[in-house]
Amino acid sequence: MPLHIPSYAKQFVTYICCGLLAALADFGSFYLLLHAGLWYVAASITGSVLGFCTAFLCHKYFVFQKRDKFVQHLGKYFLVDMLGTGLATLILFALVEYLGFTAEAAKVLSMGSVICWNFFLYKFFVYT
Repeated sequence: MPLHIPSYAKQFVTYICCGLLAALADFGSFYLLLHAGLWYVAASITGSVLGFCTAFLCHKYFVFQKRDKFVQHLGKYFLVDMLGTGLATLILFALVEYLGFTAEAAKVLSMGSVICWNFFLYKFFVYT
């Protein structure tokens, strides 16, 4: 008997894979910039921008398979991402400054905090 996997589950797995690629771009650039001497908050914001570009293109074309409305999707995606980046940056700052986490560990936790709710915002707000 073949295993039936709902289409949204497959879409979520693709979302996670694309997100991992974007996270690699984000965290990789953050790590390099941090160790090049850039302030951790500035390194995080720069990494987020690079991660944003990777994520938007992957999500648009591979996860949600939308070929039209580029500017409209980009605007909505940007709004959702900036809210997420702001929240993730606040979490990063709080974890480092108040709870004593390393910047690297705090970045991973702050990134993970926005993954799940963003899927639903992208699916039901950005790409509708």
